[in-house]
Amino acid sequence: MFVDIGWLVFGLNVTEVFAIFASGILVIAFILRAIATKTINISVVDFFLFSFVLWVWFVYLLYIDRSNIKDAAKFVLPFITYFVLKNVITTTKEYAHYIKLMLIGYSIPILASTFLIVQGKGLYRVLYWNNLFRYSGVYVNPHNLGHCMSLYLMTLVLFAVICAQHEELIPIIKQRFFFVFSCMISVFALYCLYKSYVRTCFFGFMLFIYYYLFRVNKKLLAFLSLVMGVILILSAAVVYTIFFDMVDAVKGPDKSQFGSGRPLIWKHNIEAYASQPLDGILAGVGVGNINAHINLRLKSGDVLNSHNDFLDVLTQTGLVGFFLFMGFQFCLFQKIRQLEGRERYVFLALFLTVTFVNFVSNSYVTRFGLGQMFYALLAYIELPEHKLRREQKLEGVQQEAERIIESGKQP
Repeated sequence: MFVDIGWLVFGLNVTEVFAIFASGILVIAFILRAIATKTINISVVDFFLFSFVLWVWFVYLLYIDRSNIKDAAKFVLPFITYFVLKNVITTTKEYAHYIKLMLIGYSIPILASTFLIVQGKGLYRVLYWNNLFRYSGVYVNPHNLGHCMSLYLMTLVLFAVICAQHEELIPIIKQRFFFVFSCMISVFALYCLYKSYVRTCFFGFMLFIYYYLFRVNKKLLAFLSLVMGVILILSAAVVYTIFFDMVDAVKGPDKSQFGSGRPLIWKHNIEAYASQPLDGILAGVGVGNINAHINLRLKSGDVLNSHNDFLDVLTQTGLVGFFLFMGFQFCLFQKIRQLEGRERYVFLALFLTVTFVNFVSNSYVTRFGLGQMFYALLAYIELPEHKLRREQKLEGVQQEAERIIESGKQP
């Protein structure tokens, strides 16, 4: 994912071809399982999911002269992955095996990136303003490196929580070889995340950890906060180097340059979107119809790369697409809230983190590979056994209530 090894097949990078091939295998598996079981796992989530997918293709056809078919496919592929996987994977055990394979596969680019960065290779750019060396490892750029490293770390926590919650699964600590291997890879992933200097990933990963610990272990959260405070004080110069533009923008008169100029970009795009005719307001400006904001003379009405996935959905698919997308997200959120125990908190932490980084950067919508991995993880929330467990619990409560009522009637 996001690794450019230079091989092209029909104009596509070989990793993109592999993503399409893997998605095709999942679709075939879904069809075969549906034929064999004669059942399909469908919920209200899928209404918004397929409505958004159809709307994206409608917008593409409506503005075919200024849309990009590759961007349209990337927009919808993660949502299809979610629907297919929640029908292919039907038990917690199958899900755990799938996530374990995902984590093992992740280790290859993590090890390769660590090897390159330690050698001083895989350098993407040295920032002119602060002489900060930003590395990309084996990935195309530092942003892809940072997002993939943080997603690996969150996935590992999610896997550990699920293994600890179910008796049919082996707790990750008792999977001794995998546990030691995961600890080593986690250290490397943290190192790569740090060397990418992707600030949204720093904040996002901290939000994930803080929210989860706030819900399950406040003492550990307090201890972690103390340690982080000490580290920040001791490394104040490094922290300033990484966040220099944000600190200077807060102190200075020009707040528009905060976060690499995000407020200015967001203001421009909102104004450009608002200036569109009615069809542009409802259907956007076209899927993939964006311009780079660096060294480009803009025409009136041009839409920039937003550094905000929600704003990109609004400007490219219009008000209709935005509401369908938000409806899909809300339904996912409601499904997560129906989970129990630590599973609910770890999935809420993941969902809130992704929502945050989507709002402040190009993340799990614009980077379709991240979106595929994220929605693959979320397939767990609609496993059939969750619904069965809730029904059994409700039936037990009803039976207990009936027993109490019957005992109360007896003299």
